[in-house]
Amino acid sequence: MAQHLATLSVIISLCFSIILQAAQVNQSDSEYVLKIGTMALVPYGWKDKKSKKHGIIYELNQEIGVRLDVPFTNEIYPFKRMLKMLDRGELDLISSQSHQEALDSGEKLGIQHEIAVIAGTKKESGIKSISDLKGKKLIYHLSSSYIELDETPHSITHVNNYKESVITLHRSRDVDAAVFSEPAYYYWLKELGLTSGDFGNVVVISPEKKQWVFVRRDLPEKLKNDIKLVVEEIYKENIYTDLLFKYGKAPQAVD
Repeated sequence: MAQHLATLSVIISLCFSIILQAAQVNQSDSEYVLKIGTMALVPYGWKDKKSKKHGIIYELNQEIGVRLDVPFTNEIYPFKRMLKMLDRGELDLISSQSHQEALDSGEKLGIQHEIAVIAGTKKESGIKSISDLKGKKLIYHLSSSYIELDETPHSITHVNNYKESVITLHRSRDVDAAVFSEPAYYYWLKELGLTSGDFGNVVVISPEKKQWVFVRRDLPEKLKNDIKLVVEEIYKENIYTDLLFKYGKAPQAVD
């Protein structure tokens, strides 16, 4: 009898242990916080003087977390650091174009939006197309390169940021055009009190450069699939265009 009671006690203890472990796993799953990273670059992600976060990609990433209906954080980091954090598993999700560094850091999951690369031109320069840029003096953002312009000989001046690109294009007589991501061009025009009328034509260099959502490679499959569905939903709703207007592009500005 005593032996049976001892055996029963062991079985009950094992059952209780299994139930407790299952409860802890479920609790851990429910309390998991999705860690989102947004690159620190105006107008895509930045903090103002009161530490309030802003930006087109910041808001798109925020929308992912809200629609997933899970606990999440969305922090802003320098781009290179963000990639390293994704690679180390310190972040679960980022937004990036599909270059080798991003591909090495995580898994490409879905298109977040498509972004145009454009050239703002000097007023009365007469530049209307990529071919018109031949032999011209162009401004590039630091470390940028554009395959579409490789076969159009021109001189290049690199500047530190898009704000400096707009200021230089507007004030300097020694440049003809500057290359931008479309949101950056219109954002800085607005911030600097300028309008499209202060410049020449906008030339489209690349109309649909894809911006992707990347996730860490060992993210649970169910969560990965849920994120993919939400990203596809946001893409189809074209929320990016609404944010492009919110952050500076006038509705009448047609490229």
